[in-house]
Amino acid sequence: MGSASQPMLVVKANRALLRKRRSFKEIREAYEGYVNDTELKFRELTPFEQKKIRDKIIQQAKRDRWLEIQNYFFALLILVALGFFFYLLFIE
Repeated sequence: MGSASQPMLVVKANRALLRKRRSFKEIREAYEGYVNDTELKFRELTPFEQKKIRDKIIQQAKRDRWLEIQNYFFALLILVALGFFFYLLFIE
């Protein structure tokens, strides 16, 4: 019976932690003022600047697409080489 006090201490410690927790309502009320104050302000762009940014984004997307195709191609080459290696290793 000497070991029965240990679980009771754990239960008491857990209950103390539960009392310290804040409810969702308290947390929401604490942050409510911050959400309404932050509004994003965007700079107005001329049509030329918009086109310039759009062209950069399109160019980056093409570059990313090409790199992804290269990665898939090299992965396929490695797979074929491994398959051929295992074919030679186990068949012959």
